[in-house]
Amino acid sequence: MSALPRELRCMSTSDKTSSNNKTRTPRQSKQEHSQSFLHRIDVRFPWLKLVAVIIIGGIAILDLMNFTISKTNDAYDRIKIAPMSQHVKATERVLYGKMLVALTFDDGPSPDTTPTLLDILYQKDVPATFFMLGNMAKNNPDIVLRADREGHEIASHTMYHQNLIRISPSAAQSDINEAKSVFNNILGHTPSLTRPPYGNINDNVRSSIGTPLILWSVDTLDWKNKNTDSILQTTLSQVHDGAIILMHDIHPTSVEAVTTVIDALRSANYEFVTVSELAEIRHADLKSGSSYYNFRP
Repeated sequence: MSALPRELRCMSTSDKTSSNNKTRTPRQSKQEHSQSFLHRIDVRFPWLKLVAVIIIGGIAILDLMNFTISKTNDAYDRIKIAPMSQHVKATERVLYGKMLVALTFDDGPSPDTTPTLLDILYQKDVPATFFMLGNMAKNNPDIVLRADREGHEIASHTMYHQNLIRISPSAAQSDINEAKSVFNNILGHTPSLTRPPYGNINDNVRSSIGTPLILWSVDTLDWKNKNTDSILQTTLSQVHDGAIILMHDIHPTSVEAVTTVIDALRSANYEFVTVSELAEIRHADLKSGSSYYNFRP
């Protein structure tokens, strides 16, 4: 049998190719194009697979270690890696067999010292109660929000740190209400606890504030001594189960002392909770206008 003429052979091949193209669906064409693209990438960049394996493996290891990356909106806008259990509620913390204390800070927030204190508390996984001044909070709302977001309790220390028993009842009421308005604008609610400046209370203060009044049983005198060793020794000499510890986050020496205070108390079998957590654990029925110095067992 003689061979087909060249023209017929070309027509046959063309018809066959055309037929194949007609039977190929758009999805198949897309898949083939995708496979071809991936093949070219694989040939050109063979190390990409190794990089992908390393990244996926690293994420898996972090997940197994119960770690996460969280970004804080403080002035430093830093990225931190911390346990997922940071600042969980006291009922979820391991507190069995521990003596409990509430670490409290007055007169802030200060843009110069409070962010550093929050860094320390974050690293140590210690919740605290901040008795903030309304005028300081108004000028530093980002710090207030950061403290609240990181699990700390925000309480009021009035608006301007006036001695409420030395001013008229109307002036005291005005100061208290102005502070409530500031915190409500920042947090969306008013604080449930108040610490009157200097710890001074009379019947007018009790009736005007409208919240439980929180004082203290351990006075570190950090505002007076401004010495880290003295702050530590004073704390250790007065501390007890259920203590409310008074410090101030506006003094650099107080912030410097916090790490050693936390470490020393934990070594002595103490653990930290907020004032409200401590009151709840000790089954204290907090009443408006009543004053509380500690929550002993």
